[in-house]
Amino acid sequence: MELNYIIDGLIDGINDIVRHNHDVNNNEIYNDLDKQRELINKLIEFKKQIESDEYNMKVARQLTDIAENIQALVKLMALVSISNSDDAKAYFMNETLTHVLDSLSNSIDDINNLSDSLVDLDD
Repeated sequence: MELNYIIDGLIDGINDIVRHNHDVNNNEIYNDLDKQRELINKLIEFKKQIESDEYNMKVARQLTDIAENIQALVKLMALVSISNSDDAKAYFMNETLTHVLDSLSNSIDDINNLSDSLVDLDD
């Protein structure tokens, strides 16, 4: 909606400039150019907002991935703690836990990068 308004305004402004140029009305041309400048600034701000929204979504996806890895670790530890079988505990500790911890270890870079991102989002 906002983008359509800006584009329509830019097109109308160009038509006004052409019309006023044919009328040799320099004062109106300057007014038209000022309107164009305002709309272009709105377009730039709109573009920045879209880029910011996309960045925020990327950060949210990374946080979700990290949370899911931590949740998997918590569930795994709960299974280990309630298990009555030493073999099952050993399997969880040696096989499954290793994969979950490796996954979390791979997320350390994401966590470090997200700390800067979260500061940006908080501003």
